[in-house]
Amino acid sequence: MHSHPGTGWQDMSPTDVVAERDVLAYPAAATEQPLLGLTIGSDGYWSARLWIHNGQAFERYWCDKVRVIGPKTFEVQFGRYAASPDSRRNVLRRTFDTWGLHGQQTLSRLHIGIVGLGSVGSSVAESIARLGVERVTIVDPDQVEEHNLDRLLNATIDDIGKRKVDVAAKAMRQHSTAAHPQVLTYATSVHKADAYRAILECDVIFSCVDRPIARDVLNYVAIAHLVPVIDGGIAVQLDALQDGIFSAHWRTQLVTPYHRCMRCSEQYSTGMVMTELDGSLDDPSYLNTLPEDGASAGANVFPFSQSLASMEVNLMLRYLLAPSWWKGIHGQTHQLVTGETYIDAERCEPSCAFSNRVAKGDLEHPFYLTASVGTSDRRPARTRLSRLASFFERIFGRT
Repeated sequence: MHSHPGTGWQDMSPTDVVAERDVLAYPAAATEQPLLGLTIGSDGYWSARLWIHNGQAFERYWCDKVRVIGPKTFEVQFGRYAASPDSRRNVLRRTFDTWGLHGQQTLSRLHIGIVGLGSVGSSVAESIARLGVERVTIVDPDQVEEHNLDRLLNATIDDIGKRKVDVAAKAMRQHSTAAHPQVLTYATSVHKADAYRAILECDVIFSCVDRPIARDVLNYVAIAHLVPVIDGGIAVQLDALQDGIFSAHWRTQLVTPYHRCMRCSEQYSTGMVMTELDGSLDDPSYLNTLPEDGASAGANVFPFSQSLASMEVNLMLRYLLAPSWWKGIHGQTHQLVTGETYIDAERCEPSCAFSNRVAKGDLEHPFYLTASVGTSDRRPARTRLSRLASFFERIFGRT
């Protein structure tokens, strides 16, 4: 890492190239990882590149963007070689007027992930499409069922049996205001290898799930990989005596190293993860033994889902586009009965295990991930000296 006196995305001087390619890359490669070079301009704008050995020499690959995550704001700084920003078009006239040119060009070039395409996720997907976001990855293993139709946006009776990601992707492509929309679909669970790798490429992820395993995976992604996750949920309490609703609330939170993780906010627990892993969450006999607050009632209606989806998308917009004088980002809970919205500014517990996982990347991952992901397929650990000797042997041959 070093600085330049100029503004914006910085190129490399010949001295910079020599320093990284010829001096730093070789000893750094003893870790069997690429070298990452970073340059910051006088205006705080970062540029980045990776040096990867091609078998003969180190080759430079410029990064498309650098994400700067903070407690109040989230800045995505695009490189000179990134996709061109969206131009002002009539279909997005009101959107451009609202965010301004820079704000909309930032939104359009984001890579958004949506995990869960149910009642909330389908509404989030619609909002993202209408905002003009070019690239979206959506993940959900389920199919459309009849009882989904009162809450699942863009699904009809003809879609019963179809994959939720396919229904959502079709609607997003039809309704997108982006110039060249790309919707990548993964009809699998987020803890499977292909879906897990895919969401790591995203700039922001919407967590629209109600299962502990999915939340645990996304907690790792937010903390270890520094990809902001926006999580939400709906709780409805029914009144059996009155045959109707007693209360309802919906909540959303931003998950980063600067904000409370989902485990500390009690959205799931390790015990719940283990219960899902052994299949108990799909066992009716087990669910009937849980206390009233231990199992989801499953009650929900379309207006509740839309309200939560709106809260989640607006939380992303605040984090990404807010000027510095706006208040900090915190979780929000809206109570239907009182009509009040509460702010949750709590931080993680001092004993939170995720505090030791910040920016660890692939070194930290849930143990139940597919074997090809994370450290499970790595070579046995070796000393630094043996790794260094092996590296130079590969580069220069045995001496």
